[in-house]
Amino acid sequence: MWLLNTTTLKFGEFFDTQIPPYAILSHRWGENEVSYQEMRKGRAPEGPGLTKIRSCCKLASTEGYEWVWIDTCCINKKSSAELSEAVNSMFKWYGNARVCYAHLSDVRSGHPDFDVMFSSSSWFTRGWTLQELLAPYRIVFYDFEWTIIGDMDTLCHRISAITRIDADFLTKRKDCSRPFKDGGPSVAERMSWAARRVTSRSEDMAYCLLGLFDVNMPLLYGEGAEKAFLWLQKEIINQEHDESIFAWTADLTVSGLLATSPSFFAESGDIVPRISTHVDHPRFWMTNRGLALDITNRECSGNNRSWIVIDLACRYTGQKRHRTVIVALMKGYIRGNTWFRHYSSSLTEIDLGGYSPVSNKPSSVIYIPQISPVPLNSYDHRAYSASEKQPALSRSVNLGTKIAGHTSSSDFASPTAMNSGPSTTSYKAEHLNAREGGRTAANPISMCDLLLLNQLRKYMNRLARVETCMNSKKRRSRNKTQNCKV
Repeated sequence: MWLLNTTTLKFGEFFDTQIPPYAILSHRWGENEVSYQEMRKGRAPEGPGLTKIRSCCKLASTEGYEWVWIDTCCINKKSSAELSEAVNSMFKWYGNARVCYAHLSDVRSGHPDFDVMFSSSSWFTRGWTLQELLAPYRIVFYDFEWTIIGDMDTLCHRISAITRIDADFLTKRKDCSRPFKDGGPSVAERMSWAARRVTSRSEDMAYCLLGLFDVNMPLLYGEGAEKAFLWLQKEIINQEHDESIFAWTADLTVSGLLATSPSFFAESGDIVPRISTHVDHPRFWMTNRGLALDITNRECSGNNRSWIVIDLACRYTGQKRHRTVIVALMKGYIRGNTWFRHYSSSLTEIDLGGYSPVSNKPSSVIYIPQISPVPLNSYDHRAYSASEKQPALSRSVNLGTKIAGHTSSSDFASPTAMNSGPSTTSYKAEHLNAREGGRTAANPISMCDLLLLNQLRKYMNRLARVETCMNSKKRRSRNKTQNCKV
């Protein structure tokens, strides 16, 4: 790693055991930040960026530190190898620092609205500052003019209220990067800490969480936030058997079982695994068919041909501690034993219309591919019914009933079904028992069927194009053969 000398402002490169004691800076990036190349050549332009570096070095030198690490100028961002090493090692670097200076540039001590300024500081809203808050063993906060505000011992409870992070993790009484079974937080709890934070580059919303989950992965800027976050979750699944990673909510109609953004975990901070579920053999794993989920010996209700409601191996804490965490899965019809998450607005109560539950279940292992999520109300809500001339997929369940204050079943049903006033089947996590409901008069095709039907049409069109191409090649080959004979 590159360290900056607090006296000469020159760089020194150190490896592993050679690294000397150093201080480290945590801050919100602003205008005219000084790069590694500018600092290396001694051509750093005068401005807020250079002033911040000088102030940090002066403070560290006063406290007896010869070296300091500052992310703006101590990372050679033109080298992809050095950038990848820095991002994957940053949590460790902040943890190994003797002291971390947190510079809150939008806070002024002594101001009449100091409490409001501190609580609303942008430092608490950035993705990268989450690990900079949790990794160091000693962190001291400074205001705009580098006047000390306090340290973690004096500000712990206030910061806990702002960030919704348990004080034990802020004060290092508990290690936030450990799995839940080893005394750390659950996956859902850690994700919830980042749910309301943002980053300048979309992929960084995933990369800034690497150290928090103690995983490593290559950086691929340009792949997009969704892909980067999915790669992060796959790495987490490879080393933690924590089903709270599936305990997220969003206003989606159809999706995979993995979230596409940390923001989906905003209300999942009180979900933890059930201790009894920590077994040697995991109950979920990644395959080339998607996420494989073993539902053997798991509470499960639903219709084997259409949908199931299963309980996750996790629970709520606090006031919701008596509730079980459940998800609804919808059967796919393009490939066998393929399922999708259907309506993800709630984890405790799911209202579904149509079939009554049956006792049988799908096979012990089901597959849930990761697809692009479909938001609620994204379709044209015309009347689609089985009586119309639609391809015969299956007689499906009407899953358009009201969920968490969203669209009701009448939006998806045919006019006949709307007039008949269909009853619904309600699933609650407290008992996983259903009240028997009626079927709509027209048996409307569900939104999941429409999505799968669209995929099937694309697949058939592709086959038609391939067949046309093959026939064209055969005709050319036949004509060439005839010409040769002539």
